[in-house]
Amino acid sequence: MFEMVPMTCADAFAAVAHAHEHRRAAEVAEKIALLRAAELYEVDRDAVWAVTEREIQAGSDGTPLIGEFLSLELAGLLGCSPESALWQVGQILDLRYRHPALWEAFLSGTVWFWQASKIVEACSQLSFEAVALIDRRTAHALQLWPWSRVMRELPAWIIDADPAAAAARAASARQQRGVHIGKIEDGHCTLYGRLAAEDAIALDQALDSVASTLPAPEAPDWMAHYTDGAKAQYRHDQRRASAAGIIARQAFGQDALPVELIVHVDANDLTHGTGVARVERWGTILTEYLPEFLRGSNVTVRPVLDPNMLPALDGYEPSAAMRLALQVRNPVDVFPFGTRQARACDLDHTDPYQFDRDVKGQTGLHNLGPLSRRTHRAKTHGGWRLTQPEPGVFHWRSPAGYEYIVTAAGTTRIGTPPRAAPHYVEREPEPWEDPGPSDPVWDQPLQPELIPWTIARHTLTRTAA
Repeated sequence: MFEMVPMTCADAFAAVAHAHEHRRAAEVAEKIALLRAAELYEVDRDAVWAVTEREIQAGSDGTPLIGEFLSLELAGLLGCSPESALWQVGQILDLRYRHPALWEAFLSGTVWFWQASKIVEACSQLSFEAVALIDRRTAHALQLWPWSRVMRELPAWIIDADPAAAAARAASARQQRGVHIGKIEDGHCTLYGRLAAEDAIALDQALDSVASTLPAPEAPDWMAHYTDGAKAQYRHDQRRASAAGIIARQAFGQDALPVELIVHVDANDLTHGTGVARVERWGTILTEYLPEFLRGSNVTVRPVLDPNMLPALDGYEPSAAMRLALQVRNPVDVFPFGTRQARACDLDHTDPYQFDRDVKGQTGLHNLGPLSRRTHRAKTHGGWRLTQPEPGVFHWRSPAGYEYIVTAAGTTRIGTPPRAAPHYVEREPEPWEDPGPSDPVWDQPLQPELIPWTIARHTLTRTAA
């Protein structure tokens, strides 16, 4: 029988505590397992070709190298992109090897991983020797201070740990300037960046100058109970936003500067007047806003043919129409949980193209899929197996035996290799019990992960039971 949801406040409190304990244990167990996967994963060092698997440094100074394709295996298990899996492994290696005291604080439950990760990220540019000073300070401070205070003090500790490096970072800050525009969200983009102080002040003055010539918009109804000062600030911000657009369009005295935008629209959406338009690299907008969005633009309509109507080709290279149809059918890398845009991917023949045999129709949508350069090499040289049982349906099997189905709709794990039964002598000892005197564990070097791993596994097993 399923347990009932909490029916009293006391039951709810107990359930919260139980779930919190479970969450802590699961996070510790996952990070220890990821660490051990990185430490135990082996690369064939006898393979010397550049196209085979290489050893890379996912972490910072002082962390061990790992196999390049490890993140591909982990990405499917974590349900994230290979890039995200690689970042997580790098963070864990940094935490374990560069911040041992902070790692033990995480294992003991003093800090969450996201908190430790913020310290790791802030210290990633420091040398192995300098970061040791930070680790000792943070470990001590975490016992006495709240988390927010530790983070306020961290920038000063980083400077103090290596003043010469801090001076070099200040000198290179000029090379890190940039202005960035985010993707389209609700018909608008976010603008952010880093400018030289004099340029930022000049831009601020220019925005105010142009904004002062624009009519002030009315404050919306939801601001009815706001102060007059808040309403004035709202009108000021609105006019500055419009001023930025005016300044952009009048650059160098031109009303319009050349830019190429690729907009994907379903023909049915245009007929009905409502729907979604996808602007490559930028995001989505409502189709009803397309006239305003494209006002003053030269628009070229390029219809995409029905993929089922495109005949297969005998040659190796797909046609432009086939390439476009494939990018529409599979807009991102067809590796499990891939995120790379198809336009930036290789077009891979699922069944390798046979140059030495006269086989007709090898190049077609039934045998093509976009793969990033790394996932393409993993398929060719890294032990990943791929079939395409139906056009647009990709069946992957990883070197570890996990299986995935990838379509334009996403990724589903469909197979898990059988798990080897754990080897127990008589019974598994409780977390607080020492092993017997003849246990070989006493001959092994002490691992700080051993006790937290045992406790986490015990907690999760007890919860499952």
